[in-house]
Amino acid sequence: MPAAAMHLTHAELLTQEGALPSPLREAMARELVYARLGAVLPDLPFYTNIVTMMLGYWLEMPAENCPFAQKMHRYHPDLFAWHFLTEARKDGLLTRDQRLAIMGGFFSHFALDLELHPLVNWCARRDVILYGGHESHHHRLAEKYHSLFFHRELQGDDAIGVRRFFTEKTVIVEKPPFFRLHHEMPVARWATDLLSGFFQDAPGMRQFAAWIRSFRHFGFMVSLPWVHGNAQRLGTDANRERYYVNGEFDFHDHFKDGYDRSIKLLTLAYDAFEAGDESEEARNRFLAAADISDLAYPCTTRPLPALPAYEETGLRAVG
Repeated sequence: MPAAAMHLTHAELLTQEGALPSPLREAMARELVYARLGAVLPDLPFYTNIVTMMLGYWLEMPAENCPFAQKMHRYHPDLFAWHFLTEARKDGLLTRDQRLAIMGGFFSHFALDLELHPLVNWCARRDVILYGGHESHHHRLAEKYHSLFFHRELQGDDAIGVRRFFTEKTVIVEKPPFFRLHHEMPVARWATDLLSGFFQDAPGMRQFAAWIRSFRHFGFMVSLPWVHGNAQRLGTDANRERYYVNGEFDFHDHFKDGYDRSIKLLTLAYDAFEAGDESEEARNRFLAAADISDLAYPCTTRPLPALPAYEETGLRAVG
């Protein structure tokens, strides 16, 4: 998964995108908190215990096993996207603008995963061959460096390690909890109804609220000054060449693919939302046009170079 900061910034950029249908774009801008929620919704089940997650990261351990998060990315994400549309049309707990904003963020997440995940997976597999270690750890490193250099270019500095990351950027629900669980939130009921309508083992409101709280803890942890200092220390030209721009790939090309696909996918979703046609024929048209595959290991739309061969490189320790 691209880093959370990437998904959040991507959704924010789309609120200014004139090529999107104006009602959708304006709803995302007015209800930015809900757009952010949609932008990280498929990844929320990864946020279980932040202390364990951070320790595992620093110790270079394999990423935590999060079965429901994997299911959201790999179990018929195309059909889940259509289910999302049918649920987003329903009046009730959330306003129309709030539902549109979540929808915009949600489909922006799908688009970015579909176009960036092949590059992230390639970088992780390359580094297992070159340096050893576990692929899931290298996966997280690739996402981190993509986000770091992307935000440096966009706004002059990394998105993390600053107070705004906690107080604004990672606020994905109104009055986000930090200590006690607020499982009575209307958005928690809406989201759990959405998930239980598609997944047999969907979480209840308490579990969903726990993920929201853990994401709040994540926002706090990575907004601390030492995180910013670490990002400054590691944001070297060597790491930029290794992860971002080099003779084999250019991250800008892959991000542009994701951004362009977001415009296409959000427009398609909004048109289907407004049409209100839930027939099998309408579903099949949407699925064919959306072309949503496995989000964790999607088909590569932009060619990537061949991976280095073990016998050519050998394994060597990370420097």
